[in-house]
Amino acid sequence: MAAAPSTGSARRRPRVVRAPAARHFRVGELRADGAGTVLRCLVLVPGPDWVAVDLDSGAFLRAPTSFGGLEGTARAEQMEPGAPEGVETPTPEWPERQLSAVALTLASDSDPPDPARPEAVALAGRPVLIGQLRRRTTRRLLRQLVTKTNDRPLLGTLGPSISYGDLDGTRPSVAIVAPQAQPRFGIGPNGPWCQFALAGRRHTMPCSEGAAPDASATGHDTKLLVVALGAPRRGQVPKIVLGALPLKR
Repeated sequence: MAAAPSTGSARRRPRVVRAPAARHFRVGELRADGAGTVLRCLVLVPGPDWVAVDLDSGAFLRAPTSFGGLEGTARAEQMEPGAPEGVETPTPEWPERQLSAVALTLASDSDPPDPARPEAVALAGRPVLIGQLRRRTTRRLLRQLVTKTNDRPLLGTLGPSISYGDLDGTRPSVAIVAPQAQPRFGIGPNGPWCQFALAGRRHTMPCSEGAAPDASATGHDTKLLVVALGAPRRGQVPKIVLGALPLKR
């Protein structure tokens, strides 16, 4: 008797992506640049206002202010290694999965530099999922990215915002911080907020939609927060929490 046809194949595990040793991962290093450059990156914040980190330099990358959804397709073998060659499969819109490894192709950017987000880059196409880092590797790389300047103002200011006129593009607009305790998330009259303590100072900031980790996910704690400068409003650039990094214990 002939075997019954399969109703579907088992989902392949994502390919494991190698990354440099943690001791070579330095915040603030210069990354490769120029139109056509392909960077292997780790997604820190998915979504339209995404943040990623270049796996070869440790440099942060951010979506430009005018970022929009990218159109196009990617080869299936790029999305799922081992898939039939030449098959075209639509790639997912941003957001990609958090802490996944993607390939980003840079494009020339005709917009003037934004001093509120000097890490912004223009992309030539949609991000391509290339796999996942090992959990231990991810932990080590993220530990290298955590800001070590707890004695200095977060993102250059003690207050909840900074004047746009005081920005010259030389300060980073994104940082990863390790709160002293589990941060609190809530929703107020002005939208979602996050409260956390850092170096003895309490911060309360607005946060983006979906920044709070899923409370129903067991075995996860928010170990790190991605804090960044947001969109200017009335001459002021607010500090916001773009995302939380819940890692398995």
